[in-house]
Amino acid sequence: MTEYQIDTENILARHRQLSGLKSLASSAQKLQDRSFELYGPTNMTDFAKWVGLPRNLTLKPQFGQLIEAHQLLITRCGVYGWLQVLLTGAVYQYQRDYNMGGRTADTTYLSRQYVDDVCRLGTHIVLNYGAPTVANRKLLAHFMSGNYARLVDRILPAVGAELGQELRPETLEEGASPIFRLPQQVLQMAVVHELDMRPMDADEPVQDDGFAYRPTELVQHDVSTLQGAAQQMIYELTMMTRALQEGAAPAPWDDPAVVRARLEATMGVAWASQCLDPHPEVDSEEHRHMYIEDLVGRVEKIQERGIIGTISADIFQTRQIVEEARSEDPATVMLYERAMRQSVDNAAWVIFNWVPDLPTAGFLAQLLLDYQFDAFFSETETM
Repeated sequence: MTEYQIDTENILARHRQLSGLKSLASSAQKLQDRSFELYGPTNMTDFAKWVGLPRNLTLKPQFGQLIEAHQLLITRCGVYGWLQVLLTGAVYQYQRDYNMGGRTADTTYLSRQYVDDVCRLGTHIVLNYGAPTVANRKLLAHFMSGNYARLVDRILPAVGAELGQELRPETLEEGASPIFRLPQQVLQMAVVHELDMRPMDADEPVQDDGFAYRPTELVQHDVSTLQGAAQQMIYELTMMTRALQEGAAPAPWDDPAVVRARLEATMGVAWASQCLDPHPEVDSEEHRHMYIEDLVGRVEKIQERGIIGTISADIFQTRQIVEEARSEDPATVMLYERAMRQSVDNAAWVIFNWVPDLPTAGFLAQLLLDYQFDAFFSETETM
């Protein structure tokens, strides 16, 4: 038995349950619920929801084909092999689109979004079906940060080697099959570049354990408690604001890689990307100042509410905005939900990096990423 324990039988059983939902007339909600249990907040679940709408029932056979394709990959390659095949195919397609169309092309944006979606799937699978081992936590951290370069080049191949399931190049190429891009193609709506928030080249510095890079000389407070971690976060936010506003700061804050890594740890990967390297269509001096103002406001919130209270307030507000949009048309609602998805990603990554007790951090991140918001609020009320 290796450290990379995963409940494969449970995952396959859930695939069989989805395949067994033949009639949508009475099972549209069940289809959506079971898809979420298996795939989490991803395009796959969005596709299940879309298929369940009365006007889209003709898409049911395509959804079934997709489920069977995923199940076949898991049976042949194992769960981690399945994720490696999907992510490798997604990354190859993204790199091709980027090389051909550049960053501003809609195809590049959509391919990058798909890479993020596979990382989100990996996060959900490891959190919900993986044993709480050191190895799985490290793997989880890489998926949560969306660090696709390390995952594809080093991490997932190493997992396959340890499990005796190394994949041949021709197997990895199967991840580029159009069947796996079907949910994104069906759901393709207006391209909203304001949501282009993840790093485009995955060269952000991370530690070998997957956490955001932090040199020891940065630590000014005892981060073994939440109170100490809050003071450390306030210190880092203050120094990063200075570095971004003045363009100069004392070492090591004069290193852009350090600023980038700590912005990701304190505000989330997507937020840091949008601040430091926004999509060209939305990049402006006004945009930059808005994000710096967010940093200043963050310090005030943490001083008043602490780390957990600040994150809880952010999630509550985002959730409220999405709920108020429920009466809009389905495509508009899905855009709001996509924004909430990235907001949740950010919050979970911050919690994972800052809550001192790792099991607690993982549990809270799991509640957020599984959209169990009421349970999350209940758990954090006493913290």
